[in-house]
Amino acid sequence: MNPSPYNRASDTAVLRKQLILAQVQLMELEDLRDELRTGLVAAHALLHQNRQLTDSTLQTQDRIEAAHRELQEECTRLRTSLRQIREQEVGLVARLTQSQADIAARDRTLQDVHAVLATLRQRIAQLETKQHALEASRSWRWTTPLRALERFFRQQGGRAK
Repeated sequence: MNPSPYNRASDTAVLRKQLILAQVQLMELEDLRDELRTGLVAAHALLHQNRQLTDSTLQTQDRIEAAHRELQEECTRLRTSLRQIREQEVGLVARLTQSQADIAARDRTLQDVHAVLATLRQRIAQLETKQHALEASRSWRWTTPLRALERFFRQQGGRAK
């Protein structure tokens, strides 16, 4: 049982065709492999960039969270300071109100003193007018020597003791 030569030649031609097709497919697969490698390298580069961006984003987020905590602490400190300032303000307003009341009372007292002073000045003016009238009177002028003697004897009596 030898195979016929005709069959061998046709089998060889079929096998050659299949081999050529397989080689073409192999070359296409190699081209596809090269494209996939290029895509894989690009994907790796993108993955690396993505990791870097993720790391950078996480660092930025950490910095933002730290800044947020600091701002919250500062806000708390400022609220405490504001509360203290408001308490001081209330105290100052109370002291100011008391001072204004004291000033008003002193103003009234000062007005009363001015009124008394004006009355006293009027009384002094009246008394000075009476004194001038008395000193200008005839009896005052006539009794001048007697008053001088009286002063003299008083001075002598004060020395004798």
